[in-house]
Amino acid sequence: MTAYETLRANPEFTALRAVSARLGSDPLQVQGPGGNTSIKSEGIMWVKASGTWLADAETQDIFVPVDHVSLAQAIAADDGSADDVGPFTFASDNPSGLRASIEATVHAGSKAKVVLHTHCVATIAAAIRADASAFLAEKLADLPYAFIPYVKPGSNLARVIRNVAPEGTEILILSNHGLVVCGETVAEADGLLREVSARLTPTTIADPAAASQMLQDKLSGTGWFPVPHGPTQRIAQDERLLAIANGRTLYPDHLVFLGPGVTVAMASETIAQVVARAAQSPIPSKLVIVPGEGVAMPETASRSELALATALGDVLARIDPNAAVTRLSEDQEAELLDWDAEAYRQSLNMERGEERRPI
Repeated sequence: MTAYETLRANPEFTALRAVSARLGSDPLQVQGPGGNTSIKSEGIMWVKASGTWLADAETQDIFVPVDHVSLAQAIAADDGSADDVGPFTFASDNPSGLRASIEATVHAGSKAKVVLHTHCVATIAAAIRADASAFLAEKLADLPYAFIPYVKPGSNLARVIRNVAPEGTEILILSNHGLVVCGETVAEADGLLREVSARLTPTTIADPAAASQMLQDKLSGTGWFPVPHGPTQRIAQDERLLAIANGRTLYPDHLVFLGPGVTVAMASETIAQVVARAAQSPIPSKLVIVPGEGVAMPETASRSELALATALGDVLARIDPNAAVTRLSEDQEAELLDWDAEAYRQSLNMERGEERRPI
């Protein structure tokens, strides 16, 4: 039997595929090609491939075989070779030629058999708070978690986790990023993910809204349309939520798919002027907010871009509007935008026709 045939005979892999597909189909956990899962079996770590969708885990072969032992050793030794997961892939067991997730290093750094990583919106809403440490201490007091300061995803993040989280920590809250849970079984890891998500989901969530008819009329002929998601539309109607949205980027995937932050219309601007300003920025912004009227994005928006526009509303609906937030710095934005791994992920989206609505 090949390594993959052996894996497919493992009931835990069947369970992982099912959980991965469920998480990937839940926009409150995963948006577009975000998030990744893995399982260690027979000396190989099988981790989601970059650019693939967890939602496809039961219908497509999206897992890549990685030499996690050697990769973990390279991370522990601060060996720069860990920055590129490619050489740690078992090429003979990877006929598709897919590249392992950019966050395979985080999975390899854990000794747990199963690792689940999502961009849980309730977790992000907690992890962008300026008082995140105190907030999490209250909500997760009796759970084995660690709060990890923000660094660029990938090997740098794996090194910070190694230095900050005690060995065996089962829950990682990644500042301005998301959630990682680890377990000896898929059921154990999934149970932790459900528990953390439930504890961090607020009892009161901002009500959804709708774009004004006036905005819809004004957008006619501009090539832009109202984002079809009530929580995102609420941002334009709520001054406190707008104040949170109007600033530097809050988390990586927003930047990668929608550009830095958002573009907020000035009182003196017409719709045509503000969408032109957004599109003509050095790095185009794909979300325009017209205060009091609604939120718009280009009609050419991809499935991934629409998923991230939806996520912004879902995240902000779950954060206390009076809470101060932390944002990615200009340097942190720049290192994400100038990242070969992200360029690769985007290119796969284009090649597979994923850049089409609806989701």
